[in-house]
Amino acid sequence: MVLASCPRCSGLFDRMNLPVCAECEPEEEADFDKVRAALEKTPNQSAEELAESTGVSRECILRLLEQGRVRNVAPTETVRCGRCGAPAISLTKRLCETCLQKLNIELAQEQAKIKLPPKRSVTILGGASVRDILDEKRNV
Repeated sequence: MVLASCPRCSGLFDRMNLPVCAECEPEEEADFDKVRAALEKTPNQSAEELAESTGVSRECILRLLEQGRVRNVAPTETVRCGRCGAPAISLTKRLCETCLQKLNIELAQEQAKIKLPPKRSVTILGGASVRDILDEKRNV
């Protein structure tokens, strides 16, 4: 159990996956809806501009950004591949399909180069290996 102080009401709560306590969660969701609607209408606003236009506190907006619930990216903005500059698959991957396939092939080739050490036989007191002892027991 992880106890945390609620950023809205300062009360203690069990912070499992929620950033605020259960009593403040409906208010947090209402603020999220306001911020999301404002960003859909006018993208690329700063936290201060959003706070002023929506009435939501700047701290709440920053918390929503930190959680990844809202992004301050215009929907028309295209994300480019970090390797070749072609349009990327998504905002988070930032690779095009071709470069992603090339990267997977390179990774597979590197993993194939790694050699595992050969299996060794473990010996116990008396000099006999574990394999020999098991073979003897199977024959009995």
